[in-house]
Amino acid sequence: MTLTQKGHATLDSFSEIDAYNSRGVSMRKFLAAAGIAIACVLAGVGAAAHAGSGSDGTVSTLDLPTPSWLTPQLEAQIVAAGPRGIDVPAATLDPNCLGTSPPYAGTDGVSVNAVSAGTCMVSPSGCTMNFVFTDGTSNYIGTAGHCASRGKTVIAQVATRVDPTDTVMATLAAIGTTVLSWNNGIGKDFALVKINSGLRVVPGVAGALGPTGTFCGDPVGQPVMHYGHGYIFFVEQGYAKFGEVIPDLSLLVPFTSPEGYNWVGYGLPGDSGSEVMNDAGLAVGDLTHGIGVAGLPVPGLSFGTDMKQIFTLIGSTYSLVTVDGRHVNCAGLIGI
Repeated sequence: MTLTQKGHATLDSFSEIDAYNSRGVSMRKFLAAAGIAIACVLAGVGAAAHAGSGSDGTVSTLDLPTPSWLTPQLEAQIVAAGPRGIDVPAATLDPNCLGTSPPYAGTDGVSVNAVSAGTCMVSPSGCTMNFVFTDGTSNYIGTAGHCASRGKTVIAQVATRVDPTDTVMATLAAIGTTVLSWNNGIGKDFALVKINSGLRVVPGVAGALGPTGTFCGDPVGQPVMHYGHGYIFFVEQGYAKFGEVIPDLSLLVPFTSPEGYNWVGYGLPGDSGSEVMNDAGLAVGDLTHGIGVAGLPVPGLSFGTDMKQIFTLIGSTYSLVTVDGRHVNCAGLIGI
C-alpha cells in the first residue's frame, strides 16, 4: 500500500481486486453521469432524507421488511436453537439472503457456523451487517441504526452448507442483541450488536479483501465498494458494488452530521448497514440511504455515516477488527 501526499491509500499491494476494478472503473464512469443527473433531480424536487420516504427523486433508507417466510414460529425456533441455529433450504428464501457465510478456522478450532462481517440480517429488518468490533472482552458487529433499535434480537445468516441430498442450506441464528443504536438520518445512522459468546466470529468480509484498517479522514475522492444483500434488476446479489466519494450534497439533501458522506454508486433495498471500504480495504463507513424514483432504487448516489462519526458515537473503548485480527480505531490511517 502506498500513501499519497494527502494520506490516501492506493491499490499497489491489492492487485487481487483488479478483476473487480476493471468492471468497476467503467461502471463508475457511467454512475458519475447518473449521479450528476440525479443531483439535478434532487435540486428540483427538494429531497427529504428520512426513513420511510421514497417517492420520486427522494432519499430513503435501504432496509427491507422482515421476509414473509420468517414466520413467528420459525423465528422462535431459531432463537431457541442458540448458536447451532436452524437450517433452511436456500431455495425457499428470498434472494436477499443467499450470500456467502464463511466458516471459522483458528488456533482454537474450527466451526461451520460463524458470524461474518458483511453477513445478511433477516430480523428485525432485512439489512446487511458491516464490520466486526471489540471492546477487548466481547465481540460486536455493526449495521445501520434504522435496521435494529436498542434491545432488539438480531437474526442473521451464520453458514451456508450443502446437505447429503445436494440441497443448499442457509443456517440462520440469533446472533446477538443490539446494545447501541442511532437512527437520526444521514451521518448519524449506526447500530452495534453484541454477538452471543457461543458463536465464532470471522472479521473478514466475504468476497472482499478487508477490512485492512480504518480511514477516518474526509473520504472525498476515495474509490469505494460495498458488499451488501440488496437485489433488484440485473444486479447479482452478493457481489461488490463500486463507486467514488464526491463532495457532500448537503445543500440538496439534509445531513444530520458533517460526518455524513455520499458517493456516486448504487445502493439497493437490503443494502442498509453495508460496510463501505476503499480500494485498499480500509473501512470508510456504512451505507444507510439511497435514491428512489417511483419507489424503486436507481443508480446514482448513496449515503452513509463515516468511520470518524461511528467511533465518535460508540466511544474509544471499541475497536474495529481487521481481516487479519488487528484491533484498530481512528489513531492513524490504519489504526494501531
